[in-house]
Amino acid sequence: MPVVVGRLARQAGFQAAALSLALSGAGWLGLRRLEIAVEPLVLASATAVTVGLVGLLTALCVERAIGRRVSSVARVLRAHTEHGRLQRLPELGYDEIGEIAHAVNDLLAHLTSLEARMIEQGQELRHTREELILKKALSLKSAELEQRLRERALLFDILRASASERDLDTVLHDIATRLGRALELRECLLFLVDAETHRLTLRAAYGFERPGEVLERIVLFDEGVLGRVARTREPMVIDDLGTPNAEPLWGPIPQRGSIAVLPISHHGRITGVMAATRGQTSGFSEVEMGLLEAIADQLGLAIRHTQLFDELRRGSQHDDLTGLGNRRLLRLRLEDELHRAARFGQTVSLLAIDIDHFKALNDRHGHPTGDASLRKLAGLMTRNLRRIDTIARIGGEEFVVLLPRTTLEEAVQVANKLRSMVEQTEFPGGEGQPGGRLTISVGVASLRAGETGTDLMSRADTALYEAKDAGRNCVVEAVQPRGSARSLTSSRI
Repeated sequence: MPVVVGRLARQAGFQAAALSLALSGAGWLGLRRLEIAVEPLVLASATAVTVGLVGLLTALCVERAIGRRVSSVARVLRAHTEHGRLQRLPELGYDEIGEIAHAVNDLLAHLTSLEARMIEQGQELRHTREELILKKALSLKSAELEQRLRERALLFDILRASASERDLDTVLHDIATRLGRALELRECLLFLVDAETHRLTLRAAYGFERPGEVLERIVLFDEGVLGRVARTREPMVIDDLGTPNAEPLWGPIPQRGSIAVLPISHHGRITGVMAATRGQTSGFSEVEMGLLEAIADQLGLAIRHTQLFDELRRGSQHDDLTGLGNRRLLRLRLEDELHRAARFGQTVSLLAIDIDHFKALNDRHGHPTGDASLRKLAGLMTRNLRRIDTIARIGGEEFVVLLPRTTLEEAVQVANKLRSMVEQTEFPGGEGQPGGRLTISVGVASLRAGETGTDLMSRADTALYEAKDAGRNCVVEAVQPRGSARSLTSSRI
């Protein structure tokens, strides 16, 4: 079996041979100094043999005593470095190399323990990362679920509001307020469509300091974004209203932020337009637009349901002969307008109207002619008053007109206009009346601070009697203090 000598043993053999050669040279010099004669050839041969034997023996001894053990240590460390294998060293003695072997074994044991801990920590980190991912996904799903629940609750609120026994304006105001607060809108506007006149009328507004000042505003189908949506029945979103090329909006809406405008339809028939605004640009995502479209669909159903309910209720709140409101409708509308006046600081006025000498017309021409005159007068007033005004027939020939957001001076102008138009219009049986014309007398009153509906009606009724005392066919403005009214009309509503 050939003997393999490592580098360490060879280096030791070379160093021992060199030392032996040096010693031989020193011995030769000593012999010469002592004048001992030695044959050079013999000396050289002896020196060569000695140096070779010393080097070989030294290399073998070092390889046996040190080299093999050091190679074992190196081999184990190299195996761990290159292949990650952990292998303990055998017992290598009790000298320094043995101590190194013990230290290497301790180091390998520590590395083994460290690697095991690292593997465990890696697994824990993976589990923690997976848990965090799951928690994040769960959080997103929870947030999405909460959002969906809020959306469903909002849609349910809209449906519930439409199912209440309230008038359409109250329902729309409630819905606009709910939408504005739930969706954090700057403004929310609900318009109703008049398909015959091609115009939109604002019926509910959220986000305005004085919403009463913008209600009943008109937008034509050929005006701006609102009219275009009503005309095309396609939703529109403007991400930045402040850009120079942004399409002009409806006047009361600030020209900044973003807006979403959607048609409100029911069974393919457009019934209204909803506008939602936010102060920031690009304020409406695709998800929110989907929600707004669902809300618009629900609004179409809510509006139609309320309109049907209004039609049913109309039968109990309107006069069969003229189609005008009756005493019940007048009472309800007056209560609503008094509430709005107190809330928004608006004015309310009232006209008390009586047909002059109507009993004589009935006695002379009969009730059919009298009924025809009443219907014609009702039509004349309906055509020449605003949609927000309430006209009620509260007796045979007695009428009351409720004028919201109308001052006393404006109400007097309206009364004089009606009186003049009646006087200039031909009525069935009118030619037999005094002066050959059917005429009316009108009392006008406007709401005062702290006044009740009964007080207002009482003052308007007193003014009407003053008009009759003044000769009829005239308008009298109520100026007397409260409490002195002589009222027959108020007792009947």
